[in-house]
Amino acid sequence: MAISLDDATRLSIEMVRVMKLFAAMRLHAPKVHPGVEPASYPILFNLGAGPQRVSLLAEHVYSDVSTVSRQVSTLVSHGVLEKVTDPQDGRACMVSLSAEGIALVEHLKTSRGEWFRQLLGDWEPADAQAFGDYLERFAASFEVSKTTPFAMSRTKTVNAPETKPSGVPKTTRIEVSQ
Repeated sequence: MAISLDDATRLSIEMVRVMKLFAAMRLHAPKVHPGVEPASYPILFNLGAGPQRVSLLAEHVYSDVSTVSRQVSTLVSHGVLEKVTDPQDGRACMVSLSAEGIALVEHLKTSRGEWFRQLLGDWEPADAQAFGDYLERFAASFEVSKTTPFAMSRTKTVNAPETKPSGVPKTTRIEVSQ
């Protein structure tokens, strides 16, 4: 049985709230390495599984190749990543964590784990475990949904106030999903 629209709406609003909180906290978080921005963390975490081509890495972090390529270049210049030859195709290049990068990833995992342990300090261990299980399940559902376009089921017309250049409000009709 599908969840109700009210429950889905509540979840989507709370998810936006959490994402905004993460973004706000990122602005105030101390830098763990002078050349590594938090936006590069997904790259570092994904390379923990082993060397990858930039194109595959871009798929894994849900970003475009040009953005990941720029981030990789910066991380290489700071000694966190290194370029290695692709064993399958000697003409191609892959990137991997350097020794410094491996140490940085371990530090990030430990410090984030400690932060979450403190953040959830008043939670029962079973609740934290259940939340983690649900979060994994949600992430898996979210990943599947990126390949399936969202289809609005119904729309209704509402009046939306708009201001004319003269400052006088006028009403514009728009369609919104229900």
